[in-house]
Amino acid sequence: MGIEAESKELEKIILGVDPGRDKIGFAFADYDTRELILSGIFYFDELQKFLNKIKIFNNLNNFKDFEEWQRENFVNNFNLNKNFELIIALGDGTKSREFQDYLANNLNNKIIIVDETGTTLEARNLYWRLHKPKLLTRLLPQGMRVPERILDDLAAWSVARRAVI
Repeated sequence: MGIEAESKELEKIILGVDPGRDKIGFAFADYDTRELILSGIFYFDELQKFLNKIKIFNNLNNFKDFEEWQRENFVNNFNLNKNFELIIALGDGTKSREFQDYLANNLNNKIIIVDETGTTLEARNLYWRLHKPKLLTRLLPQGMRVPERILDDLAAWSVARRAVI
């Protein structure tokens, strides 16, 4: 009797990326549900440092490596001991081509280009989904509510949510 090797397919995580002129939003999302795991924003001059962290990313325990840029964090809802395949969804807007070249030259991950039209507006909706407005803010129409921070990371989450894989 031989022992059959167990076939283990890695679970997938999507890394949504919203590159801009000065700063880059990123968001890790669950592949199946597209729910947010962790998001953040870094400046373009930190790109190599970010890529180095992506190179060693293999499971959710590595999320602590992104704390310096973190804006939203829902890692506690996920199994930290699993290994993952990371798929990158890159918004096709500002600096996209340059960022795609960096990724292709530095990483071996699958890269999907995503139309990012309207992701800024969608990011506002996602912000209010995560941060329920307080009583007085709730009285304003949603289009008049102003989030308390920049939303490049949530635009990246929007990119991840749109990725067709």
